[in-house]
Amino acid sequence: MTLGLKHGTVALFPHETAWEEEAERTIGTLKTILGDAVADAQHVGSTAIGTIAAKPIVDIAVAADDFEKICEKQSALQAAGFYYRRHGEDLPGQMLFARGSYYDGTGDGQTHFVHVVLTDSAEWRDYINFRDYMNAFPAAAKEYEALKLRLAAECPVDAGREHYLAGKHDFIRGALRKATVWSYLGERVHIGIDRPVGYVHKKESYALTYPINYGYIPGVIGGDGEELDVYLLGVTEPVREADCRVIGVVRRRNDNEDKLIAAPEGMRFTEEEMTAAVRFQEQWYDSFIIPESEKHAFEETYER
Repeated sequence: MTLGLKHGTVALFPHETAWEEEAERTIGTLKTILGDAVADAQHVGSTAIGTIAAKPIVDIAVAADDFEKICEKQSALQAAGFYYRRHGEDLPGQMLFARGSYYDGTGDGQTHFVHVVLTDSAEWRDYINFRDYMNAFPAAAKEYEALKLRLAAECPVDAGREHYLAGKHDFIRGALRKATVWSYLGERVHIGIDRPVGYVHKKESYALTYPINYGYIPGVIGGDGEELDVYLLGVTEPVREADCRVIGVVRRRNDNEDKLIAAPEGMRFTEEEMTAAVRFQEQWYDSFIIPESEKHAFEETYER
């Protein structure tokens, strides 16, 4: 197994299943040390994406209900080779532990990063959503790999890997927007409706009348920086809110604002029916529908 990279260097290696096995061993060690201080722990990062090359450094995300409980375990973590690195302003929303000879003073290697975040936080969801999205959409993963390979070639010696990390930033942000939307497929949500059936949206050159209810998930931000939009099918009268299930995603190839399609629990619509229902607005975009069934198929075949 290829494991570890010299501090301050960037090099990518073809995916190895041994990384996944190493991640499982590491998770077992962490759970033994942390006990009830950890709510969940999962393999994340590029070594958890099965179709692309990666730096041979294993990333683990740990969900904790309380950072103080993790702080109480620092001595035990260090005894097992996990050295505390950063918290607070340097790494908002998480604690970082690292493993390798660079940290214990015997060499210059880095082998593991452990990212401790709060349970069900945005940071936790981002780690999981990005990993799952890259595994579910190989074309997006290959685009990510091509970017990483270019950045590694541009700056193979990169103190702190600042150039490498900065070069990935915009891609990761864009992919996370799409990953967040995709993660809602099959989920039950409560939505607010700000453009009910019959609403007229006036623009300079035309007025658009909404034939269906159109709303948003409160507090969840979409690709345009506003709350994530939802088309509601199966409710013919104007409403102000609804409890429903997400049955599809509208993926826009020429816009960063993907949208959700939802319906009352138990109601189902074909891709053709969903496409027709949202055409009143999507006709101006190069868009297509990702149905709930695609996520189900991924979850049945993907082993975490």
